[in-house]
Amino acid sequence: MNRIVLALLRSRWQAAVPGLCALAFLGRRTGRPVTLPVQYAREDDQLVVLAGRAADKQWWRNFTQPHEVGVLVDRVTYEGIGRLVPVGHPGRIAAERAYGRRHPHVRISRDDPLIVVTLSSDGVPSAEPKRSGPVGEPSAPAGLRLWGQWWRWTTLGEAAGFCVPAAAGAIASDASTAIAWPMLVAAGTAEGALLGAAQAHVLARVMPDLRPRRWVAATAVAAGFAWMLGLLPSLVAPRVGFSPAVAGLAAVDGVLVLLSLGTAQWWVLHRHVTDAWKWIPATAAAWLAGLAVFFSVTMPLWQPGQSPLLIAGIGVLAGLLMAGTVAAVTGWALVRLLR
Repeated sequence: MNRIVLALLRSRWQAAVPGLCALAFLGRRTGRPVTLPVQYAREDDQLVVLAGRAADKQWWRNFTQPHEVGVLVDRVTYEGIGRLVPVGHPGRIAAERAYGRRHPHVRISRDDPLIVVTLSSDGVPSAEPKRSGPVGEPSAPAGLRLWGQWWRWTTLGEAAGFCVPAAAGAIASDASTAIAWPMLVAAGTAEGALLGAAQAHVLARVMPDLRPRRWVAATAVAAGFAWMLGLLPSLVAPRVGFSPAVAGLAAVDGVLVLLSLGTAQWWVLHRHVTDAWKWIPATAAAWLAGLAVFFSVTMPLWQPGQSPLLIAGIGVLAGLLMAGTVAAVTGWALVRLLR
């Protein structure tokens, strides 16, 4: 029966099976291609698929983590990312409502698996949906495409965000500590908000149930906290002087700075991805590498007596290289998390 329905979906008589589309993907464990007809509801660039009588089926378990899928709708092929939306997930209620509007006579129970497919490409006329790459992970082109999108948006977000504390530092260079310190922390929070917004733009495409506002808020708060910790040594050292205890506290402070952003983002990410804890060391390593690039560029180039324009130009160059480094490392980590 599935073969007959699939043949109709690929033919000019696809109108004979309304409300059905074809899904094509690779089994996570077997690596074998699977193509099957399913009933669906569409909302803009998302499809909602119900796996009825789930106890008798196994295919929907491939989508317990984000998984590439090809979709054939009205003889047009799309590529997308499918994700199981169980009870308790933020997107569950919206998915049930979308499906109920399209199929009002179908009852959805709490145990019925719902898969939300976010379409990630323009439709191409075709008789066969494209299948994903190797066993349970993005194919090389898809993984590279996700990495490229993440790298571009994260680089842009961090580069734009870094301009805010840079400008605040220039404005507050002659101000008292009581004024400069809160100003820089606020500017760092704004930097985090811009970075989080850029990253959430990409994550929303592969995690349809992720709430972008949570990601932006977590990133902004963590960035402000990191700036606060980063400024502490400059406030404490002049008052108490250098000592082994101060050096030890500064080392602990540095570790907390590196872990702060990844930990805050993990709080959002662990609801959607298994092994999300790996994001914390990956993000710490990314920022450690980014800061190393920044200082390796600025330290030899910044010299006394330079014009403010030259100093700013060197800072912009180093900031771009830092942002690109952070984006490259975290993008690699994201692709591996979504395998």
